[in-house]
This record gives sequence, C-alpha cells and structure tokens, in this order.
Amino acid sequence: MTPRMLRCRLLAAGILPLLLVPAVGVNASATSLSGTDSRPSTPRIFSPASPLYQKLPAKTPAASNSAKLVASLNKQAHEFYGTTSMANVGVNTNRFTPALYVAYDSDPAYDITGWNCQGKWPGWDAELNRMLRGVHIPDDLQPDPSSDGSVSIYNADTRDVVELWKARKVDGAWQACWGGRITDAASARGTFPHGYGASASGLSLWGTTIRQQELLDGHIDHVISLALPRTKKGTVSWPANRTDGWASGTQLAIGQMLRLPASLDLSRMKLSPAARTIARAAQEYGIIVVDTAGSVVFSAENPIALAANRYDEVFRGRWPFLEMHGDRGRGEVAFPLDKLVALPLNYQVPPAPSVAAVPNTAYAAAVKKAKPKTYWRLDDTGSTAADSSGRKRAGTLRGVTRYVEGAIPGSRAIETTGDASSGVYASTRTTPAKSFTVQVWFRTATTRGGKLLGFESTTTGKGARSDRSLYLTDDGRLVFGTYSTVMQKVVSPASYNDGAWHRATVTQGSTGTRLYVDGELVATGTATKAQAGSGYWRLGGGNLDAWPLQPTSGWVAGALDEFAYYESVLAPEVIAAQYRAAS
Repeated sequence: MTPRMLRCRLLAAGILPLLLVPAVGVNASATSLSGTDSRPSTPRIFSPASPLYQKLPAKTPAASNSAKLVASLNKQAHEFYGTTSMANVGVNTNRFTPALYVAYDSDPAYDITGWNCQGKWPGWDAELNRMLRGVHIPDDLQPDPSSDGSVSIYNADTRDVVELWKARKVDGAWQACWGGRITDAASARGTFPHGYGASASGLSLWGTTIRQQELLDGHIDHVISLALPRTKKGTVSWPANRTDGWASGTQLAIGQMLRLPASLDLSRMKLSPAARTIARAAQEYGIIVVDTAGSVVFSAENPIALAANRYDEVFRGRWPFLEMHGDRGRGEVAFPLDKLVALPLNYQVPPAPSVAAVPNTAYAAAVKKAKPKTYWRLDDTGSTAADSSGRKRAGTLRGVTRYVEGAIPGSRAIETTGDASSGVYASTRTTPAKSFTVQVWFRTATTRGGKLLGFESTTTGKGARSDRSLYLTDDGRLVFGTYSTVMQKVVSPASYNDGAWHRATVTQGSTGTRLYVDGELVATGTATKAQAGSGYWRLGGGNLDAWPLQPTSGWVAGALDEFAYYESVLAPEVIAAQYRAAS
C-alpha cells in the first residue's frame, strides 16, 4: 500500500468465517423487528444535496455494458464463498466493517500520529498531519477489530468527520496508518479530499454504511456500499475520487452505481426481512461500489460502537449471507442480485464548466504572446486536453480528477492520484527542439515526490527513454534533469510540497539550464543538451529509475494546471511577467 493514497488495500481474506458466525443470544424465531439501539443516531450528516442521499428517478440510464457488468458481479458472488447454485451476498457486521461514533468537544482531544503498518512508507504527508490534529475521541471508542481497524468519528459540535484506517491506541495515544478529515460535513458531499479517508474510494464510511437501526426499522434512506473481489483497474467513477481496483476486462469500477429497477415489484418477492430492506434501498437510492474485498459484501455498522448488538434479530439467528439468500423452509428467495442494473460511469456528475466558459485571462494571453508550441490549460470537460496554442497538439487525460480549483482565479485544473494509472500524455509523437522552455503549475503536499512533467518514449508506464524530467524529491525540492552523454541536473534549494500553488519553469539552451519558481530564478546548471529522439510530453509521472535524488514514487499526487512548451528559451523578464499576470 502506498503511503500517500493507500489505494491498494489488503483483500479482506477470511471474510467467510466472519459472515458465517451468528451472534450470541440468538432468538431464531424472531421475525418482527422493533425498538431502538438507544444510541444517538445521525445517519445523515452531509449536505442534503450529497449524491449519497438522492433518490433515483423511476427511469435511470443503464451502462452500455450493464448486462456484462452484472454478470461479472454474479460470477464473483458464486466464485467467492458461494456455490454453483448459491451466490454469496454477504453483510459484514462485526468485522471488516466500520465502527461509527458520535463525539463532542467535551471528549478528549488527540493529535493522531502515523504508524508504518505495512513497512513501506516514510511517514504521513504534511496535510494529513494537519487534518488529524486535535481529534476528539470518546473514551470508549474501539476500531473495527479486524485487520482494517477502521473507524468513523462525527463530531456533533464541529460537524467534522474524521475517519481512520488501521487505528490503534498505544500507551494512551492514538495512531493510524491513514485517514482523513471532512470539515463542515453539513455542506460537504461526503467525499474526502483526494487521497485521504479510510476507504479505497475516498467516500466517507459514514455516508454509505448500513445502520443496525435501519435494518431494525426496515428502511434505509441513503445509498449503500458494496465491496467485491474484482474491480476495474485504473477507472474511477464520480463521486469516488480514487481506486484500489486491480482487475482487467469487464468489471465494475470503484464509485460506479447499481440499482434494482423501479419496475421490479419487490412486494411479489418473498425476501427475508433484511434482504427486503436492502433491496428496497438498492431500488430507491442505489448501490455504490466502494472497495475491493474478499467477497461480495455489503457493509453494516460495527456493533462495537452500539449500545446493544441486535443483529441476531435482524438476521433471525442465521448467518448473514444465508439470510440474504432467504430461508427456503419459509418459501423465501434470494436477494435479486441478477436483477441489478449497472448505471453509466459518473452517473449524475455535476456539469462542469466548458473550456469556452473559462475566461481568457491575462495569464493565458501572456502565455500565448510567447508563442508556445503546446499549451494545455487543463480546464477540459472530457478526456482530451485541448491545445490552446493553436498547434493542434492535444493531450489525453487518464485517471485524473477534473474540475478542481485551478491555479488561475476562475479556472479549473486536474488532480492526479500518484500512481501509474493517472496523468496526461501528448496524443502525438514529436521531437523536441534543442532549445526549449517548459512550465507547469502544481500544488501538492506529498512526501513521496514524483514527476511533474517529462518527455518519454511511451505514453504510459515507464518509458524506455525518459528525459527532460521535472520532479519533486520526497522533501519537496524541485529537480530538473537531462541526459546527453551524462546525466545533469539543477536542484531548487527550497521545498514546494506545502499544499500551495507554484509555477515551475525550466529553460535549456546554449547558455545552460535555468529553473524558475513563481517567476524567480532559483537554480542554474551548465547542461545545454538533452537526449535526442522522438516521444511524448507527459504530466503526472513516469520513469525516474536511477535519476539523481530519486524520490519514493515516479508518480506525483497533486493538482496540475497550465502546461506550456516553447521551442525557444524565454527571457527572465517574460517568465516573471507571465507569473505576475496570473494574479
């Protein structure tokens, strides 16, 4: 698991035994459910406009490959702890499912620190350290006892949500492997800032987890989460903003929604009480894929945070997956997994501003005045990075979050995930000029470094030839390197992984190499040549093997904006004037 994103979560191996253990004190004859868990219940804490709380219209579009996606889902339900005739559709209740706690400012405050749970990372980034300071935690809080150790804490006084992954208390202090904070939940949609949170999707555990009380009442009024063994590699569907998907072929993507059609008459289907409640939610609000797990499984809140564990009543003393399959002795049928419909990727994503709607700012005018050969403003609504230079050298967006706040007031930018599935690449192979200037705006708090831009022999992955590389070290310094007969570099003395926007500009020509940050010269070098050959300009990452001051990652996690390439060396006064025009 990477330290910045923690997208490659461990598969929840051993889920079957957890699904197959009935609660103690079972009343096998219980069929009617009532009463409360006597704990403050706040299932809805996010904005009423959150996509997690929206009822689906009677008619929703189906993904073009919906039938194949649902067939893949059903196949997994049979392959993973099911049988040929019985699909395993689980409901996690006491392990591999989050504990949900309400906290108040009167509870003790902790500065949560990181622990290296997988032995693969040097520490938290500055932003996560900031997020997890002063977290109020009830004295009785216990995380999920499984290897996930997940917990979600809603502060009813501040309305903040803090979620932790692999949380633990050591010598009176709280630690976690990763986590995040959503401030002012009442105005938020329920998605953590990119890269943070305790789920592989970036979606709040609080917003999608089934409540025990909802199962007791027989009604769920929000979208519900689903995890499954195989999810699509490199594809994220809104409102998720990251993925741990690993599988190729026809697979559901993290963030993709499913539903039971409104036309399906559930009243004619004899389902178990729990299956009926979940099926009704799947019909009214939908299901969202939030994680990769060891089986096909819904998530219900962990009773460790509840005043009373009443899942024995909910599941009538049966193993949850058997209850979802129905009691054949009572004539019940299984949860209609095969009747699900997959909705298109990015279903109901808010409309984004068009490229034409973005003002032609003074900054853009200053860039165009210098006659770039490629200019990607990265305000685009689709998968193409339009070339505003007029040279028709467009780029392709891959695995990025679009429409984040840009470096230029009123503009938009993209955000990369920090792995090889995310970035921008030139759609056309070119040969760079011997004298050139490249520049890009960036914003990041990463402590793993990564390449901001470079020129490589391939559009994706690690190119066999990689040159003209501008990258961040783990401590946030900028490095620009080229290779002719030897590898040469310039390095900034200061660090720039402070979460603020910065513009990096590099020139190389007969007088050497110059590195500018925010319009000012910060480093110089003697290199006058770069590696010959054709290839592709790329943003967001690439091959940094054996490069000087090599960072932990070749791919950067952060926001990028306003990339420009010139086949000339821009004068210092031009570079400074461009930067001033951005304000």
